[in-house]
Amino acid sequence: MIISFKHLLTLTSVFFGIWAAGHTILNKRNPRGAALWLVIIILLPLAGSFLYWVLGINRIHRRAQARARKKRGAVCRVYSSECIVQDLPGDGRFKTLNLLATRATRRPLLAGNSVEPLFDGNETFPAMLESIGGAKKSVTLSTYIFDRDAVGIRVVDSLCAAAERGIQVRVLVDGLGTSRSALKMASRLRDAGAKVSVFHPLPGLPFRRPSINMRNHRKILVIDGKLGFTGGINISGRHFFSKQWEKELVRDIHFRITGPVVEGMQDVFAEDWYASAGEVLEGDVFFSKPHEKADAYARAVASGPDENFEKIYEIIIGAVHAAGETVTIVTPYFIPDRPLVQALRSAVLTGVEVRIFLPARSDHTVVTWASNAHLSELLDSGISIFWTAPPFVHSKLMIIDGFWSLIGSANIDPRSFRLNFEFDIEVYNRDLAEKLTDYTDGLKKEAILLNSDMLLARPLYKRLCEGVARMFAPYL
Repeated sequence: MIISFKHLLTLTSVFFGIWAAGHTILNKRNPRGAALWLVIIILLPLAGSFLYWVLGINRIHRRAQARARKKRGAVCRVYSSECIVQDLPGDGRFKTLNLLATRATRRPLLAGNSVEPLFDGNETFPAMLESIGGAKKSVTLSTYIFDRDAVGIRVVDSLCAAAERGIQVRVLVDGLGTSRSALKMASRLRDAGAKVSVFHPLPGLPFRRPSINMRNHRKILVIDGKLGFTGGINISGRHFFSKQWEKELVRDIHFRITGPVVEGMQDVFAEDWYASAGEVLEGDVFFSKPHEKADAYARAVASGPDENFEKIYEIIIGAVHAAGETVTIVTPYFIPDRPLVQALRSAVLTGVEVRIFLPARSDHTVVTWASNAHLSELLDSGISIFWTAPPFVHSKLMIIDGFWSLIGSANIDPRSFRLNFEFDIEVYNRDLAEKLTDYTDGLKKEAILLNSDMLLARPLYKRLCEGVARMFAPYL
């Protein structure tokens, strides 16, 4: 019997539809995400199964699980017992949070760190360039965006100069965040002796790289294994406030860090570098056991769709539950899931003041719609929400009770928690929390305090768009 092409196509569609639906039911943790994938698979025969194969399967997490089974029993990097924090001051709430983070990340809380805020590119880029220029052994840089503009070219010049004088330079950029035109700067770096790798470069055909939905969003710069920079600032002139800059500006905050936690930063970079370039970074050139006589307790927190799945999310939930006085969140993209919404509402019910700072106008319209769909419930719960004035505030930070802070690259959205590779640092230090609170107080002076009437006054079509966007929140 000869099977017609139409029948063959139907059988193929049914086969792959059953496979995709079964895989979704067995592997998706988020019920709403699983339901949406099932709808796509059913409504788009064959095409829906292909989209699920390309975007829906976390192959990185599965490969990481296989590696973890092979190296079960292995321990993370060994730190000096003098650096490990044995007991936290204060009541048991932060001691419980510390225990949660220690077990979730398998990294200890380390004493003897210094964490200095750098505001916008005007403070960040000069500090980074000076540090690169003073490097003695190595420079490792990971960034999501590396623009080919005046700032990007200046950073490349500095990296090339370091490589030409014999410094070991490693640069890791994301294949989606960094444009193809900017990647042309890689040839200059390689000619100077630096090594460059692209994290998941975009392929010509999707089936050649089925993890295109997972990006490296981390921002890490480490000099000689002793001095680190991290936060939310990419290598882009958008962060540098200048009269000559005509594009839309972005406000952000970065951090200069010294002390034992820098070794954790380098450790995370080394893992990413090995996964992308296949080179093992080790020895005194890259890891120098930094010691600093400073008073900040800090921990490196890596999160991504691998063995570190949802680690930052787990710590954020734990921090909200640990709060006794105040919770302050600053984020450019805010799409909370039900557990986080409920944790914030519960905090208010116990007398905690919760403040959330969001940009009045985002650079991603659909994400803004999905975010706005959650605001009415939060306002009704007694949470204060501030819309920050332009320019666009890209800062990402969280402060609890004027003592604990979370800083780094992660936004408060499903993409940061479940798809992107992110890097944060949690810090137990009142001086840093006070500086960050001063920063948020400055934002508050120019911000709009949102209320329910303002949300209801928006046109009906916008509210409908927000409701639809909320349905697709797991994919934004």
